[in-house]
Amino acid sequence: MGFDNPNYPYLLRSSQTDLLLFYYFQMRLPRIRIPDWMKTIFSLYFVSFFIWASCSSGDKNPNVTGSFEEVAMGDSSSADSVGEIAGNYFIKRYDGKMDNQYPISMVLINWGDGFLSGRYWYQGKNKPISLSGELSDSLSFQIVESVDFKETGTFEGILEDKQHLAGTWHNPKRTKKMEFDLLEIQSTDTMGWSGDWHLNEVWDQGLLLIGNVTADSFDFALSIVRSSHIGTIEGQASIKGNKAFFSLKDFEDEPCKMTFLKKEGYIMVDQGSSNFACGFGARANADGKYDRKNLVKKAELAVGTDEDAILPTKILHDSFLALVGRDAYALFAFNMQLTERSKNLAPEKLDAWVVKGYVSGLVGSNEAIIMYDKQGKIWAATLDFDKTNNESLVRYFTNDPLYSTRLPLTIEEWRAGFKGYRVVFQKPPL
Repeated sequence: MGFDNPNYPYLLRSSQTDLLLFYYFQMRLPRIRIPDWMKTIFSLYFVSFFIWASCSSGDKNPNVTGSFEEVAMGDSSSADSVGEIAGNYFIKRYDGKMDNQYPISMVLINWGDGFLSGRYWYQGKNKPISLSGELSDSLSFQIVESVDFKETGTFEGILEDKQHLAGTWHNPKRTKKMEFDLLEIQSTDTMGWSGDWHLNEVWDQGLLLIGNVTADSFDFALSIVRSSHIGTIEGQASIKGNKAFFSLKDFEDEPCKMTFLKKEGYIMVDQGSSNFACGFGARANADGKYDRKNLVKKAELAVGTDEDAILPTKILHDSFLALVGRDAYALFAFNMQLTERSKNLAPEKLDAWVVKGYVSGLVGSNEAIIMYDKQGKIWAATLDFDKTNNESLVRYFTNDPLYSTRLPLTIEEWRAGFKGYRVVFQKPPL
C-alpha cells in the first residue's frame, strides 16, 4: 500500500484565488517564485478550474500535535564543491563589467531547486532591473532581465565557480550581445545573519535566505507556503543591533513591512503589514520562527477531552494506529488540520462520535473522517492519491466486522462531494 508523503499536499482543487494570482505573477513578475511542485500542479488545476469550486475555512487552531524528524537540509555554507552549486541555496552580490566598459552590480539568488532570481543595476544609476532564470544540473544558466514586465535581455553562461559569474548578454532579438565578467563581493558577517533559515511546520514551510551582510544592511529572499497559499519577496533590510527592518511599497497603498529578530540558532520574522501589501496569497504571511536547520515535522492526532482533541484516550489512539498502520496514520493526521466534531445522527444504530477534518484551502483533496464509540469500535476514511494508477481515491478502515465491506451512512454522506472516487476497503496491517 503506497501512501503519498503527507507533507506533500495534493493541490488539484486548492485555493482558486491564490493559484490564479500567483500563476499570473509567475508569468508577469520575475521576482515571484513558485515551488516546483506548485508549478506542476497548475496545468492540472486549470483543466479542473470550472469543474470544482473549493471552499476556504476561517482561522482555527490545528487539532494535531507535531514531532520533528530527520534533518532534510542543513546550512548551505558547508557545501563548497562545484558539483553541489545547483543544489544549494545562496544569495550573493557580484560586481564587474559589461562589454568590459559598463560597470554593473548584481544580486543573484539561487533557490536550490534550479530557480534563479535577483536584480542588477548599472553603477551610478542605481535603478534595479529584475532577473529571473534557471540553473541546470550542468551548471549552465539562462537569466532573463525585464523592465515593466517586458523582457529586455538575457544573461547566459556557466556557473563553474560561485565566486565568478561570466558569460554573454544579448538582447531579445539576439541582434546585440556583450560579454560580462563579474566577481563576488565578499562580506563580513559578525552577527551570523547569513545563510538559509527554515520555517518548520506541518502544513507551513518557509525559506529565508540572507546574504551580502554589511554593518548596516543585508539582502534577503523569502518564500512561504501555507497550505495552498504562497508568497515570495526579495529585498534589502536595514540592521539595527540584533534586529533588521524592511519596508517597500509595491503592490498596495500600504508598504510591505517586516522585522527580523536574530536569536541563537533561529530568526523570528514579524510581518507588520497585510499579505496583499507584500504580494502574498490570502493566508501566506511570513510570521514565524525560522530555524537554521530544515526539519521535517510530522502531524500527530491530538488526544484528550478538550474541544481540539480528535481521539479521547491514548488507548483509542493506539488502537487507531494499529488499525490503519503508520503510513495511513500520517495521512489521517495531515488531512485533519482543522476539524468538526459531532454525534452520529445517521439513521443506523451506531452510537458514535464523528470527527471530520480537512486542510485549510484544500477541501476536496485533503479530507478525512474518523468515527468511534465507547466500546472502541472505529470507522475511518481518508482521501488519498494513488500515483501508480494516477487516481484520487478513498481509503476506508474499520475494526467492526459488520462494516468491513460497506460504509456507515455518515461516511457515505461525507464522500458526497467525491462520489466518483474509488473506495478501497483496507485490511488492518499484519
